Parts: sequence; structure tokens; C-alpha cells
Amino acid sequence: MSKLTIPVFTLILFSMFSSVFYISAKQKQQDVVKLRINEIEKQVALDLPLLDLSNKLLKHVGNKEAIDDYIKKLNGLLPNNNVTLKNITPASESTVKLALDESVSYLRVNNGHVLLIFNTQNKVITVRHFIVFAILFVLSICLSMWLKLILVQSSHNTKHPNLSNDAFEHAPFSLIIDLNSKTLSSSYAIDLQTSLANKPLCFYLALVEFCERHSDSVLNQNKNVPDELVELANKYFHRLVELGHTVRKRPNFNSSLEKTLSEIRAALDEVLNDYPDQKDIYYPPKAYGEGSRSRLHSYGLVNIDKGHIEIIGK
Repeated sequence: MSKLTIPVFTLILFSMFSSVFYISAKQKQQDVVKLRINEIEKQVALDLPLLDLSNKLLKHVGNKEAIDDYIKKLNGLLPNNNVTLKNITPASESTVKLALDESVSYLRVNNGHVLLIFNTQNKVITVRHFIVFAILFVLSICLSMWLKLILVQSSHNTKHPNLSNDAFEHAPFSLIIDLNSKTLSSSYAIDLQTSLANKPLCFYLALVEFCERHSDSVLNQNKNVPDELVELANKYFHRLVELGHTVRKRPNFNSSLEKTLSEIRAALDEVLNDYPDQKDIYYPPKAYGEGSRSRLHSYGLVNIDKGHIEIIGK
């Protein structure tokens, strides 16, 4: 991203903030000026009968010094020196020529109108305003840096939309078997746990360990389970007894082998549903087609050495 990004953002934001603040401050000051003029008008209207103004109709010169003295005293009582009363004069005797910082209003009297000429000094830029502008400038810089960071992250995510997912998918997949809860899960979805009964759980653990030792063994369902595999299954069953899961006698791992394998496959189907490429490693192969019960079929885990199983509570 360009090095001018932050300066450009800062300039744009500072211009926006400054414009809003300037307009708000000017509007507020104009409201204050109008309020002060209304207060002066009310006070002059109350004191008008006592003022010695000139009267052209009656050929009365009036008392200019008294009027000036009244104006001076009234201005001294004003809480805001941005608005001062400059002159009070009958409308029939004055031609109004206002300067840039002056304004005029009218009071109705019995014989016409009286002009009130005000001096209004709209000091929009003050020391306080400079402090506010400085704060707005610092805020603009901070926001510019924050916006640039968001744009950089957005651009990065656009270029690498699946970066986090790819990192996750490339992490090693592990099948997690927890003897404490008798559940199966995976390192990709630890919260998705599937329960498994004692007999299929022990048989699958024994099958994994047996196939890791004898990867070339052919395990046929029409033949008895190898003695070594049965011993391993009994070992895991005794561990379940130690963990307090059962007090029954150990099952016959040679009987109902098809049912045992079906229960194992059903549990693995739930755990590996979103990861079908892992089935070749952890899934006991099914027998398909004619002659599926023949000695050619093996339920052994021939690819188990390519996977990783984490056993909790072993």
C-alpha cells in the first residue's frame, strides 16, 4: 500500500472533523449573539421612556451625552463582550450605514421606530479552538492508521482467504480414543465425540495395535481371531474394569465378529464423516461383492502406520 495512505486519510478526516466543528462553533456563537441582542433590546425597551432621545417632530435635540453614558453603563453589565450596543437613535433622523461587524434592530415607539446599532465581534477562532483543532488532528492520525491497518488486513485476507483453514487442514490428523469416557473423536473436531460399547472398543484398540505390529497379516472373518489380537483385546478390557466401566466377565471376541466390526465402522463413520480421506487408514475394510466372505477379504488395517491414534487413559 502507498506511503501516502496515512497522510491522505489524515487530511481527509481532519478536513471533515474541522469543518463540522467550525460550522457547529459558528452556529453556536451566532445563537449566543442573537440571545444577547434580545436581552439588550428588552432592557432598552424598558428604559426607553427615560432616555432623552432627539425628536425631529417636536424639534427636540435630546441629550447625546446622557445617551452615550447609558450605552456605556449597559455595555459594562453585559456578560459577553462579543456583543456591544453602539448607538440608540430615532429611525427618522439617521441614515444607517453598517460596517461588516455591525448589525441593527428596531424598537417600535409611539412616534415611529428607534434604531439599535450593535457591534458584533464573531471571534470563531480562539485559543480554545486551536486546542480542539490539535486534538482533532491527532485523532485523524490515529483513525488513519487504524483504517490503513484494516485495509491491509482485508487485502491480506483477500489474497489468502483460506490461510487459516489451510493451516488447520495441514495439521496432522489424529484419531482420539478416550478410555475414560469410552468415546472416539478426532483432533480436527474434538467436541464431536461418539460413544462405543466395551467389546467393540476393546477389539478396535487391539486391532490397531495388532496391525501396527503385523501390517501384512490377513484377518479373515471366517477364521478365528488370532490369539495375539484376543490377548490385546482382553488387556484393554481389563483396563476398562480398572477404570470402573464394567464388572462383567470378559466377552468372547471370536463370537459375533461381524456385529463387532459393524459397531466399530458405525462409530468411525460419525467421527470421519467430514474426513473421508482418513477412512483408508482407520476404517476396517468391508467385504463387497461375490465371494466377499472368502479368504481373500481382510478386515485388517493395512495403512494404520500412516495414521496417528491418541489413546487417553491407557
